[in-house]
Amino acid sequence: MAKKRKISFFKIIILTFIVFFLTGIIGAGYIFYSIASLDTLPEPDIALTSKFYDSNGDLLTTMYQEDRWEVTLNEIPLELQQAVIAVEDAHFYDHFGINLLSIGRAALRNIQKGRIVEGGSTITQQLAKNIYLTHDRTFQRKADELILTLHLERTYTKDEILNMYLNIIYFGHGNYGVESAAKRYFGKSAKDLTLAESSMLAGIPRGPGYYSPLIEGNQQAARNRQTHVLNRMVELEFITPAQKQEALDQELVYKSLESGDRPAGHFINYIASTHLEVLLDIQREDVYRGGLNIYTTLDPTMQAAAEDALRQELENFSQSYVDEQGILQPQGALVAVDPTNGHVKALVGGLNYRESNLNRAIDSKRQPGSAFKPFIYAKALDSGYTAASQILCEPIAIPNPGSNKDYEPKDYGGGFHYRHLTVREALVLSCNVSAVKVHMDIGPEETIRYAHNMGIKSHLDPYPSLALGTSTVTALEMAAAYIPLANGGMAAEPVFVTRITDHRGRVLWEQDYKQTAALDERVAYILTDILKGVLVYPGTGSAAGDILKRPAAGKTGTSNDYTDAYMVGYTPQLVASVYVGDDHNKSLGQTGGKLAVPIWANFMAKALMDYSPQDFSMPQGILQVKLCAETGLRQNERCSGPALEEIFISGTEPQEYCSEDTCPYVEPERRWQWPFDIPQLPWF
Repeated sequence: MAKKRKISFFKIIILTFIVFFLTGIIGAGYIFYSIASLDTLPEPDIALTSKFYDSNGDLLTTMYQEDRWEVTLNEIPLELQQAVIAVEDAHFYDHFGINLLSIGRAALRNIQKGRIVEGGSTITQQLAKNIYLTHDRTFQRKADELILTLHLERTYTKDEILNMYLNIIYFGHGNYGVESAAKRYFGKSAKDLTLAESSMLAGIPRGPGYYSPLIEGNQQAARNRQTHVLNRMVELEFITPAQKQEALDQELVYKSLESGDRPAGHFINYIASTHLEVLLDIQREDVYRGGLNIYTTLDPTMQAAAEDALRQELENFSQSYVDEQGILQPQGALVAVDPTNGHVKALVGGLNYRESNLNRAIDSKRQPGSAFKPFIYAKALDSGYTAASQILCEPIAIPNPGSNKDYEPKDYGGGFHYRHLTVREALVLSCNVSAVKVHMDIGPEETIRYAHNMGIKSHLDPYPSLALGTSTVTALEMAAAYIPLANGGMAAEPVFVTRITDHRGRVLWEQDYKQTAALDERVAYILTDILKGVLVYPGTGSAAGDILKRPAAGKTGTSNDYTDAYMVGYTPQLVASVYVGDDHNKSLGQTGGKLAVPIWANFMAKALMDYSPQDFSMPQGILQVKLCAETGLRQNERCSGPALEEIFISGTEPQEYCSEDTCPYVEPERRWQWPFDIPQLPWF
């Protein structure tokens, strides 16, 4: 049998040394070759927080994949910089990115414990790992980390590296970087942190789940960690023992972890998911990572008033119920727009964004009912009709395209007025028969053209029933389409965003404001004057009169079977559209005048509380004429019947006066008869 050869211990040592030596040579060669061949560092993919601002320039809300706010080193207190260096990399300013002593010390300790308990990574190494690599524990990843670390040190100054690190380090609760952490933990900017607050934050990245003072049960561990940070700062002579004690004596006040609805959730979600894609081809994912500054048109006071008005009415509605999805029904929407520039000042797409993110203001198309009628009368007044033109309300039958059955409109309650109504009366009383007659007289295609010119975007069907608002539209469209009435005939597209900048403040997009003429300003004024009457008795929106004490105009709407209730109204400063409806199309049992008007009026009263009442300006070319109520003609001075004042576009007013032939209230013209009517003059 062959004898086994024994390998001496000395030979084993020699072979092991050779293997490690060759491995080291190869590894070092790989690293130096990689450094030499790497011309530039890859662009780091760092997710930044996007911020939404209201119309006052105040922060409204944020969106992020990682909540990170980039700040410069000058905006970070020196004490916070020193606190982080003290516990993460005390020799940061002395080494070339790799601290061999720290690596050796960590390796020795790990061997003693039999497991990895300490890392020797420097701040630069941690930066390389966080912005370029995964956290996998492999030789390849560690080698790549060393290569990138040395390249970072070659490319950037120490201050630049520290600045980048302080902007990417994780502090728990989804917060990355010192600015985001300062806001989360203390509700303030990093530049305003005290030494006590800075030392508490500096200790958290070691283990956010263990050292976050916001987590119940962590308070003592967080306090011990803060003490350790302060002790290290004293050892490194960053602070004095007296400063350390003063910091420990300071009582820290933390910001609570809130969980609730995102402010103006439907408004913000629409911008992030749809609007930015239209403006800049920005996808929703880009918003969560892009660090954009988005300046919106939202007025926080008006938004709060809108949410309160909708909630107050619908949560107390006698027929409300909770559906199978746990959502209160009926739901509603409110859109408020500044008519002078189209800025959307408030938008509510439902009662509770957290419960239902369906945006009923933009995504739900419903029948506006009689709130559609002003588009018909806008065309009529532009085509020879006047506010005094008379229409007979009576049963009618109109051929209905696509149906073998004639269309037979009826008024609210199923009846008819059976008399002539002026255009003013017909609109104030919301006469359906009159609206359909005028609609068919001017032509459905013309009604559609005017509605689209004024702001409606949805497809409209050219049927007789269109006069009663049977084509579906959104609350946003209705608000936009009433802008020309409030703005002297000028239309404006709804505006949600005025400016977008990147995280460094460079302007990416800015609003280019445009107005277009949609109506003759005289038509807009006369129609507005008529719609003022809707808000006083016997108008269908008269419930608003007791709440809103300022000049205003508007129109109510109710769809078939009471499934949708609308109110669209305006002042010179604000247009607001209110919609109420059941998501499952159940009947509300109420008209727009009963259900939507109180919401609209309460909102407008609160939203305009700080605005002085303002009336609509009368343009040139408007005449006010005294008419005979019996005939609609100019009132004869011998007419003792009721009179009314009406306004006309100059040249469209009646020229004929009422007479004894046309009006029973006109006294016959007196003629002298011999000898009884001869004046008794003094010289006779």
